[in-house]
Amino acid sequence: MKFDDTLIGVVLGIFSVIVFAIALTFPVIPGQNFGASLFPVLISCGLFICAVMLVVQGMRNRAVSRASLVSASWLRDRRAVLRFLLVPASLVFYFELGSTLGFLLCAFIILCVLFRAFGVTWLRTFVVAFVSVMIIHFMFYSVLKVPLPWGLLEPLAW
Repeated sequence: MKFDDTLIGVVLGIFSVIVFAIALTFPVIPGQNFGASLFPVLISCGLFICAVMLVVQGMRNRAVSRASLVSASWLRDRRAVLRFLLVPASLVFYFELGSTLGFLLCAFIILCVLFRAFGVTWLRTFVVAFVSVMIIHFMFYSVLKVPLPWGLLEPLAW
């Protein structure tokens, strides 16, 4: 599947501007030198820089692929369509079962399914999924103090 870099850059640029504007409305945290908007603003600035670079790259490559913005050859490949649909399906899975199963189990299941769908070996799938989920959980739950759902693992909560 090949999308035109210019199109992706424009969409990413619009998204980054929206995130930036919304982040500026976040409240200031009393007693802090920075507010809740710091990380979203930094991330949106980085996304905007990437968007500009994609637009520039797309404009350079425009002469090569003027025929269409989207090459639909990937639609004939069932595995490619499945992999494409698994990404939004994983979000729906987390939204529906995140509170019941908890972040750790949901994220581990999602990563395992996605890794396997994209051809990662079983051993690497389990190791990387487990390590990634533990690092993400530590960063959000312990460092940033974001309450993640424990779900079925509530008795093991630390």
